[in-house]
Order: sequence, then C-alpha cells, then structure tokens
Amino acid sequence: MYDKSVLNFCSVIIGVFFIISGVGKLLDVSAFSNLLYQYGFGYFKILAPLIIIIEILLGVLLVLLIKQYALFSFALLLIFTIAFAYGHFYHGVNNCGCFGTLQPANISPAFSFIRNFILLGLSLFVWLKYPDGNFEMSQWKKTLILSVLCISAFIAGLTFNTPSPTQTVSTPVKFNYLYKDVKTTILSKYVQTVPNKKYLFFCFSYGCPHCWNSIANLEQYKKMKAVDTIVAFAVGANADKQFFYRHFNPGFHINDISSNEMDKITDRYPTAFFIAHNTIKVFLQAELPSPVTFENIMQL
Repeated sequence: MYDKSVLNFCSVIIGVFFIISGVGKLLDVSAFSNLLYQYGFGYFKILAPLIIIIEILLGVLLVLLIKQYALFSFALLLIFTIAFAYGHFYHGVNNCGCFGTLQPANISPAFSFIRNFILLGLSLFVWLKYPDGNFEMSQWKKTLILSVLCISAFIAGLTFNTPSPTQTVSTPVKFNYLYKDVKTTILSKYVQTVPNKKYLFFCFSYGCPHCWNSIANLEQYKKMKAVDTIVAFAVGANADKQFFYRHFNPGFHINDISSNEMDKITDRYPTAFFIAHNTIKVFLQAELPSPVTFENIMQL
C-alpha cells in the first residue's frame, strides 16, 4: 500500500497541470482552434472551447483529490500526446500549444513528449494505487465545480470566434471578399491602397510549415515586380517566432497580429489576397505560388 499523501501529491500535480494548461488556452480559444487546424484536425476546430473546459474541470477534480478521474486524465493525456505526435511528425508543428498564451510554459517537442509520458505514468499510478472508498462529493465541491464550469464557458465565449451560419468553415473569406473593393472589407484596416498599385496581402503563422514554404516565393514577388507592395501579417507563439527568424531572413516587414484579429481576416494559413485597382482580384488559401504562376492567374 502506497502512502496516501504521495498519491494525493501526484493527483494535485496532474490537476495543476491541467488547470494551467486549460487557462492558458482559455485566454485565446481561437488560437487553440487554429492550432488544431495546423495539427491537421480542422474538423475539430469548433470543439476547441469544449476541450478546454473539460481540461480545466478535470484539473479541478484532481486537485480536489477525486481519484476516480485519474483514469480520465490518463485518457485525455494519451489523446493529446497522440495528436501532438501526429501534428509534429506529419505537419511539422513544433508548438504543442499545451499552455496556450502562457508562452514561457511552451517547451521543445522533446520535452513536451517527456513531460506527457511522466504525467501519463502519474495518472495511471494514482488510478491503480489509490485506496478504494465510497465516492461522495461534498456540497462545497459541487458548488466550486459548477462555478468553474460557468466561468470557463463564459470566458470561452468571449475568446472564440466562429463563422456565421451562412458561411462555411473552409471558405468564409472567399465569399466575403473576392472581387470586392478593399475599402468595403476588413483589409482596409491594415492596408491603404491606390488604384495604380498592385498589392499582395499575406497572412501566415510563424509555426506553420506550409507558410514557411511560401516565404521564398513571397520575396520574389517584389523582386520580379509582380506586385508593388507586400503586406504581411503573422500570428504565433514567441518560441515559433524566434524559430522562424532563426531560419528565415525575409526581405519584407512582418506585422504581428493577435489571433482574434487574424480570425476576422481568415481561418487558414497561409492566406493570400492579390489586390489591384483597389479590388481583391485573387484569393488563395494554400502555399503561395511562384510569381510566374501568379502572372498567369492574375488577370487584370
């Protein structure tokens, strides 16, 4: 029989991890939703608030030493680990997104896997070794859990943007902006155009490998005079930003933007708008083509 205090300590450690992780994501649910897309799970973007709320509630239950939920923590950690492994090895995503906006908590992929395996072991240890007993939750615990649920749901609603019912998740921008005057779209907030100039408005994530593949082509647009001005906006964790600048030296200015603001422009990375005569002529949600290809599709 293991010392119950050791098991309690392990339960609290796991619970605190889930709470910090959930709160970090809760502060910007849209960013976590976008990360799910980068992982290759675009269809689960809409479930981002639910995943975060479950994570926080599970953390609270474990901190309250309710042993029965240790098995759920093991299952959730296993799902998170498999998802991160898939995103890392198949989509080149290095940011596990475990702590959301709490950037100092983000660590390298290797440490993320090690940490998850340790937590998996602790969860299994608590579930298997904790003494059996009658499960009865006191009233104050029920009140606390309900309060956490309500507060989490409220904050999630404030930090999560979804497409309107008339839009689809995959192409909301296309139907809103294509062939429209820039001044009638949200892009006018970020770029001032003139009729005799051509612009390339490029949105990307610092941690997106598909975006990285577009950077070299993007630099060529200005050099080959395919466009007059490049306007680039990016989102991403500080660690991803530092990684990006260590490996790339873009010859154009990049503006950082919050995930909430970016979500108002596009739901996918990379996204490019080709603008001429103050009108959005071409819209792309894919790796940026070369300027030669651009000349063929840009029919002005």
